[in-house]
Amino acid sequence: MTAETDLVRIDGLTTFAPKDGPVPHIERLSAGPGVTVVRLSFTAGQILDDHKAAAPILVQGLMGKVAFETQDASVDLVPGSAVNLDTGIVHRLVAAEDSVVVLCVLR
Repeated sequence: MTAETDLVRIDGLTTFAPKDGPVPHIERLSAGPGVTVVRLSFTAGQILDDHKAAAPILVQGLMGKVAFETQDASVDLVPGSAVNLDTGIVHRLVAAEDSVVVLCVLR
């Protein structure tokens, strides 16, 4: 395998692609060995309610402001910030403004 075939380019990370309704637009951008990359586009007020991840996750703020909440803590995801969360921890995301976050599911 050459270096070119090992490289996976992922475009559209910061693209704001909202949808109407109470939940954000969720779009898988890439799935490969070790990681799945998902873009979430929130309009202000949208909520991704309580859920758990089946694998460790990294969630990075790329645009706007989203509160990432667990039972014990809350972190505002803003451009340049991220949270890392282990498997099975209940969490939710609440958009304070139009926002984009990227979720990396680590396998």
